Amino acid sequence: MKKILIFSYFILFTYAAQAQIDRSQQPEPGPAPLIQLEDPEEFQLSNGLHVLLVENHKLPRVSLSLRIEHPLIVESDHAGSNAMLTSMMGKGSTSISKNDFEEEIDFMGAHFHFNADGAHASSLSRFFPRVMELMADATLHPNFLEEEFQKEKDRLITGLETGEKDVKTAARRVENLISYGSDHPYGEYLSKDKVKSLTLDQVKKAYDYIYGSNNAYLIVVGDFNPAETKKLIKEHFGNWKPKERPKMSFPDPTNSARTEIAFVEMPNAVQSEIAFLNTIPLDKNSSDYFAALLANQILGGGGEARLFLNLREDKGFTYGAYSQLRDSHKTKGRFSASTSVRNAVTDSAVVEILHEVEKIRTNLVTDDELELVKAKYAGNFVISLEDPETIANFAFNIKTQDLSPDYYKQFLKNINKVTKEEVLNAAKKYFLSDNATVVVTGKGSEILEGLEQISFNDDPVKIRYFDKWGVEIERPDYSKMTPEGVTAASVIQDYLEAIGGKTKLEEIRSIKELAQAEMQGMILEVSSQKTNQLQALTETKVMGNVMQKQVINKDYGYMEMQGQKIDLEGDVLEQMLDGASIFPELNYDLNSIALKGIVDLDGKKAYEIMVIEGIINYYDVESHLKIQLSQTMELMGSSQTTTIKMGDYKPVEGILFPHKLTMSMGPQEVDFLTQKIDLNVELDPAIFK
Repeated sequence: MKKILIFSYFILFTYAAQAQIDRSQQPEPGPAPLIQLEDPEEFQLSNGLHVLLVENHKLPRVSLSLRIEHPLIVESDHAGSNAMLTSMMGKGSTSISKNDFEEEIDFMGAHFHFNADGAHASSLSRFFPRVMELMADATLHPNFLEEEFQKEKDRLITGLETGEKDVKTAARRVENLISYGSDHPYGEYLSKDKVKSLTLDQVKKAYDYIYGSNNAYLIVVGDFNPAETKKLIKEHFGNWKPKERPKMSFPDPTNSARTEIAFVEMPNAVQSEIAFLNTIPLDKNSSDYFAALLANQILGGGGEARLFLNLREDKGFTYGAYSQLRDSHKTKGRFSASTSVRNAVTDSAVVEILHEVEKIRTNLVTDDELELVKAKYAGNFVISLEDPETIANFAFNIKTQDLSPDYYKQFLKNINKVTKEEVLNAAKKYFLSDNATVVVTGKGSEILEGLEQISFNDDPVKIRYFDKWGVEIERPDYSKMTPEGVTAASVIQDYLEAIGGKTKLEEIRSIKELAQAEMQGMILEVSSQKTNQLQALTETKVMGNVMQKQVINKDYGYMEMQGQKIDLEGDVLEQMLDGASIFPELNYDLNSIALKGIVDLDGKKAYEIMVIEGIINYYDVESHLKIQLSQTMELMGSSQTTTIKMGDYKPVEGILFPHKLTMSMGPQEVDFLTQKIDLNVELDPAIFK
C-alpha cells in the first residue's frame, strides 16, 4: 500500500510540475556536462614499457589493460597466425599449466582476456597483486604447446567451414576485400586451406613480431596503492625485452571512380545483405571529426536515425538499417551504410540507401535532429565512463594517436559546438555517394534483374559480379535447364516416395509432435497436433507457460500471443493452411507450383519449388528429401521471412520425418529437436476452436 501511495504522489507531483511549463516555448539547451577525468600518472620502465595509472577508489576493484601498439600487419601466406595467436594466448605459461591457471582465476573470481594485441584482467583489489603476476607470466612466457595448437587449429577450421555457407560471413569478407584490397591488412581474409598450412613456429614468429616492451602500454585503473603498484610492475614486467618492428607496406585503398554495385552470388540466401561503402581519410585529430560523428548518427546511428525510419518504419523492408563511421590513424577509415532485406525488395532498398546518403549531403539537417543526437551522445558518453575499460581506452588513445591531454574532457563540449553547416560539409566529404561501392550479397536468380535496372542521378549504375571469395566473375547464367524430364510434379512425387510413399502417407489421419529447443538458457517446447482435415493446433511454451498459440480449422485461423488474438486472413491464412497439412505435398496443385531451378544449399544441390507466393521448398537432388523451407509473410504491417532447415530424418511407423529443424527468423537461429511423434491418435475436435 505504501508503494502505491508513493507512486501516486509521484504522478501528482509530475503533473503539477508539468502544468507550470510553457509547452509553446522550446527549452534552451543547457551547457555540456563537465567531464571529470583523472589525469593518469605516467612513467616508463627502462625497457620502454609505458605505464599509466588512474586511481579510482569508489569500488574495491582494479582493471589492468596491456595494449601493444604495432604497425598494421599483412599476413599474406601466413594468414591466420594472428587469429591463432589470439586463441593460444592465456592458456597458462611455461611455469603454470592451463588447468592450474584457469582454476586460480576462477577461485579469485577474476576476469582475464587475451588476444594478439594484448591482454585485459580485472579483479577485486585484494587479488590485484596476484592477478598482475599471472597476467605478466602468461603474456611474457606463453605456453605454446603443440597439443593446444592442434586443438585451436581444428576449432578455427571448423568455424571457417561453417562460415563458407553463411551469407553474412561471405558478405563481410567481400565487403572488406573490395574496400581495401587483398594486400591490405583490413582486406585479406582467412581460408581453411591457409589455416591448414599454418605451423606452431609461425604463430611463435607472430608473437615475437608483436610483443615487445618498447611499444607496449600498461594501464591500471581502479582501487590500488600507486607506490606498491609501481614495485609490482617493475618486478613482473621489468625484464621484458624491447623489439624492433619494421613497418610493413601495403597499397593505399582507393574508392570507385563512380558509384557502382558489386553483386556477390550466394544461391542459398533468403535475404540480401546490402552495404554502401567508401574509404575515408578520417582520424580523431581531423578538424571535422565531431561533425562527421553527428552526421553519421543522424543518418544511421540508431532507431531514431534516417535509415532506420525509412527502411524499417516507413517501408517495412528490414529489421534495422544502420551506418557506421570507422576512423583510423594508421590507414584510411571507412564509411558504411548497411541492412539485410528480403529478396523481393533488394533493389528498392539499394535505391533508398542511395537516396538517404545523397539527401544528407545536399540538405541541412533539422534543428531537432541535431539536438537529439547531441543529447544521445552526452548520455552514452557519461554512462560509458563507469566502465574502467573506457578510461583505459581514452588513456591509450591519447598516447598513441597524438591527442591533446584534455581531448576527452572537451569531448562533449566539441560535440555541442557542431553546427548544421558543419554536419553538411562533413557528410559531403565522407559520405561519397558519387564514388561508393554498394556490395549486395544474395540470390541472383531473384534479385539481379532488379539491381540491373537501378539508376542514380539519372545514370545507370554499373554492376560487377563476384563469387563468395571476392573473385570477379562473369554474370551468372540462370537460364541453365534442369535435367531433362525433371518437373515440379516429378520433384514432389519423388519426395513423397522417398519419405514413405503416397499410399502410406494417405493412411495417416492425425499426428502429435513435441519438439524442444534451448534459447538463452531457457527450454522452449513446441507441441503440434494436426488432422488430415486441415486442422492444426500449435503451442509454444516457455517454462511450462503457453507463450504463443496458433489454430487452423479448415478455412479459419488465428494466432494468440500474450493475450492478444489476431485473426488470420488473405495470403497469411493461405500460407498457414499449407503448413496445417500433415503432409502438405499431398495437397499441392501440381499444375500451379513452379520449379525455379537447382540451387546450392550448404554444399547440397537442391530443387527450388515455389509452392505459392511467399513459400519456397527445397528438395535434395540426390535423396529427394525436403531440406529447407522459406516463408515470407506480411503480418501486422511488417514483412517477416522465416527459414527452416530440415535434417536428421528418422522413420516413424515406416515414414521418414525430420527430427531436427533449424529455424532462423531475422538475426536468430534456433535448433528444435523432435522428442516424440505419435501417429493416428484420437484428437479432441474442441482444441481447433
